[in-house]
Amino acid sequence: MSTQPENKIGFGISKSDTDMGYGKFPYVIIRISSGIYMQIPIHFVKEDEKGLKGILIQTDSDNPKEQQSLLLHSIWRFKQQIDAQKKNFHRLCVVLDANQAYYFEPEGLKFSHSIPAGGTLIANQNEFVAMGHPHHVESKNTERHG
Repeated sequence: MSTQPENKIGFGISKSDTDMGYGKFPYVIIRISSGIYMQIPIHFVKEDEKGLKGILIQTDSDNPKEQQSLLLHSIWRFKQQIDAQKKNFHRLCVVLDANQAYYFEPEGLKFSHSIPAGGTLIANQNEFVAMGHPHHVESKNTERHG
């Protein structure tokens, strides 16, 4: 059941999208254009797992600090690849939780307590994930999901 007012246009992230990793921390957001964002789920895995969508970071560690170091390094490499492939600078950030994100800016990596929200959220196959709602699912706890 939605807690949004009846006249609010849009939709939140579905259970089937959540099951694929969308809306779970951490994730990557790429700004496509004004108000349109692409979300790429991030999964920490011990071995290669088939069927998961998004970026797989292979590690045996369950330590969040070690995972965060691997995360930022992996996303930096990912960003360099897509920038080179598309011959364009992409506005991108890694969202760690509801109040923390790292933005990849032309002048370098910047930490922020503000995360992208609202607009239209799409998956990397241009499928709609959410519209006019937060880019993450609200959970009963604030720990990160992997």
